[in-house]
Amino acid sequence: MDGLWLASLVLEWGVDFFEFEGVWDIAAFPLFALVMGLYGLVTMPLGNAWSRWRERLADRYALQQTGKSQAFASAMARLANQNLAEVDPEPWVVFLLHSHLPLRERIAMPEES
Repeated sequence: MDGLWLASLVLEWGVDFFEFEGVWDIAAFPLFALVMGLYGLVTMPLGNAWSRWRERLADRYALQQTGKSQAFASAMARLANQNLAEVDPEPWVVFLLHSHLPLRERIAMPEES
């Protein structure tokens, strides 16, 4: 909702600055798309970090409840091989784009507990 509120503010400004007929003018759509894209670029890493945090908690809970750390690590390794996933992506890629923990971290998690 915050993104749409921000877009409405920018569109109101754009109507005056670019002399659109109104916020409903189809010519204002690129401005709307730009604002929403920039908003997503800023908020996506925050949402992804929250998702990774929750996933880490869920993995720890699963390890705690089952006590099967070898099976967990094996399942994560098979998942990486089966999906052809990148096991150890660059930290900046994880920060910006990954909503799940890197498989390297998930495979190493049983050893840390």
